[in-house]
Amino acid sequence: MVKRQSPTITQASIMFFITAVLTLAGSAFFQPRLGAGTNLWINEYVYILFPPLLMAWINGWPVEKVYRFRKISARSKIISILSAITMWPLAFAISLLIRMFLDDKIGVLDSPGAAGSSVYQNLLIIIGIVILAPICEEIFFRGFIQRAYEGRSKRYGFVIAALIFGSYHILNGISEVIPAGIHGLCMGYLVYKTGSLAPSMLFHATANMCGVLFGGALSVYMRGSNLVWFSIAAVAGAFISVVLLRSVKEEAYYAENEEEAYNSPKIPVAGALFLVLSALYLVTIGVFEIMSRK
Repeated sequence: MVKRQSPTITQASIMFFITAVLTLAGSAFFQPRLGAGTNLWINEYVYILFPPLLMAWINGWPVEKVYRFRKISARSKIISILSAITMWPLAFAISLLIRMFLDDKIGVLDSPGAAGSSVYQNLLIIIGIVILAPICEEIFFRGFIQRAYEGRSKRYGFVIAALIFGSYHILNGISEVIPAGIHGLCMGYLVYKTGSLAPSMLFHATANMCGVLFGGALSVYMRGSNLVWFSIAAVAGAFISVVLLRSVKEEAYYAENEEEAYNSPKIPVAGALFLVLSALYLVTIGVFEIMSRK
């Protein structure tokens, strides 16, 4: 029997559940003591990057091949960056609209200052958001989880991975679930088309950079008619992004080297069980956020 050289759905589901639990528990412990920036680095390195690397070591997987550390053409790089720039406004507008709705209809969420809001901690946050998150999260979600679900559907595995990626961001607030899911679809599609994590990392880094550069100012500026016009422009930008993504061409080596075996029409029972547990856990976090609003 040939040993499987890629993650299974069960492995991915179990690891996602563990990662989601540890991220929240670890943040509750470390952030008040070490600061938000240090906590972010711990989250990215320990709970998100370490699991797929550990699984590769345990199973003897070639990391570069399994997690698709491959070069891409300059054309694919440019499209990845431009599509992130044009899609980000829509994700931002959706996030802002959801926050405004929750604030107006349910109540404002208290945001007590975390320990260590120093220049050093802020620098760690920026580096973590723009550099660490695109690398670590893409290895976990598009490398590990998407790779596993491609065993069920080569064509639509990235859709399932995007849903999981979006749901994970409820840890950042309910308003981040849909925007993260939208970005997850874009990044997953790039990986599906090119067979490489490089374009999704570029997209992720660019989108996060847009948030760092423009998110704060736009949150203050977007009120009344400004928000309406921005939302219209954001939809137009998203259309451009989709056109750009659809223009991505399959890299030459991709069709020759991708593993097509192990396709299964069903999700294993254990995998489905941990998906349900993850969903219940994340929904509970969302309910807690709503109950915490005043």
